[in-house]
Amino acid sequence: MFGIMFRGIAVGVTETIPGVSGSTIAMILGIYERLIYSLSILTTNQRKNALPFLFTFGIGMIVGFLFGIFLIDYLLKNYRTPTLMFFIGIIIGFLPYLWKETLSLSENKLKVKHYIIIFLFLCLVIFGQLLGGMGNIDLNNLSLINYLFFAISGMIASTALVLPGISGALVLTIFGIYETAMESLISLNLPVILSIGSGVMLGVLISSRLIRYLLINFKIETYAAMIGLVSGSIYAILSNLEGNINNQTIILSLITFFSGIGFIVILKQTQQSN
Repeated sequence: MFGIMFRGIAVGVTETIPGVSGSTIAMILGIYERLIYSLSILTTNQRKNALPFLFTFGIGMIVGFLFGIFLIDYLLKNYRTPTLMFFIGIIIGFLPYLWKETLSLSENKLKVKHYIIIFLFLCLVIFGQLLGGMGNIDLNNLSLINYLFFAISGMIASTALVLPGISGALVLTIFGIYETAMESLISLNLPVILSIGSGVMLGVLISSRLIRYLLINFKIETYAAMIGLVSGSIYAILSNLEGNINNQTIILSLITFFSGIGFIVILKQTQQSN
């Protein structure tokens, strides 16, 4: 039980990080497929089998999410570049494992269509980032259109809970409402929180079944899409580097970058030994 809760905390913290997928961490921690299955049967008569796991995991995720909001906000404000480089290290550390798994599924014979899928999803993240950030939203003057936009953004962002490679926080960044969402959570702006949250809940119920279908019927193609999304996340994070770059920042960033890679290696070794 505590192991499941700990994994939920790790996923919750990750969901506050633009460019890093909580479901990627779920995959690394070895609970991804169980999570997908449990979510997919919530709307069936087998839901009782999923509730104990989802409740324990959900409590951990909420705790991690709340902790992550304040931690990431502090780190990005005070150590932005080293923090983002840690995230990049995590992604680069994970890519070889994802590539190896994809090759294993295809018996080391990826087809041209798989490389095309990788390229298309890589471009999807890059172009989405280039088109993102359409301006700040005035929280003191919101319309019904704004709330609908929040809900739709939350629905799309919910794919991060079930699809390794894409970050919910990154999706919100692409839509230009990541900082709005963070500010609303910290200030307990309930109308905005409920709008985004309702979209996330609805999206989870819909996308979990879709992703499970894709993993059963188009597993190699789905993993190829994951590679493209994970790779594109590197660009998304690099495009958000800001602040003065001095020798101290460079040294600290190198340390956090390799720490991120090391973190993934340790997690994978732990997973393989279990």
